[in-house]
Amino acid sequence: MIHENTDIERLFKRYYQPMYRVAKGILYDQDECKDVVSDVFAKVFEEGIILLPETEEGYLIRAVRNRCLNIIAHKDIRERTSKLLLNDAETILSEHDETLLDRLMLLIEHLEPPIRRQILRLRHVQGLPFQRIADDLGVSRVTVYHHLSEAINIIKRQLNQARQ
Repeated sequence: MIHENTDIERLFKRYYQPMYRVAKGILYDQDECKDVVSDVFAKVFEEGIILLPETEEGYLIRAVRNRCLNIIAHKDIRERTSKLLLNDAETILSEHDETLLDRLMLLIEHLEPPIRRQILRLRHVQGLPFQRIADDLGVSRVTVYHHLSEAINIIKRQLNQARQ
């Protein structure tokens, strides 16, 4: 895939519009599409990726498509977890029950395995994104989402039992 005469400016002029159209067809957000295309070109430039003329278009289009799909997956995970937590927070806050809040804190402190508690804190106390948590802990984003979902389900079950 490497060829010494690849010129980033030529690639940009020739493939920016097709790459943008692919991103637009997936993301529908003009600014985000521009960012994706720019990110792909930046990666090619920064990493010194030099493409063969016969494969450059396929590589660039595929890179944009993959980047868009990663963005969608990340947003989907973040939105689902946020909705779950917001619903739970509204329930807890609407009751103004000190005992319930104490119970919540105790449940969080005793979440097992410890990585589940750590992931919950990193995401909702420190506000770290899923990918950063995954990278820091050496696990996949799916594992991070799984532990967050499990933590939320455990907390919901325990709080519901405490209310009865």
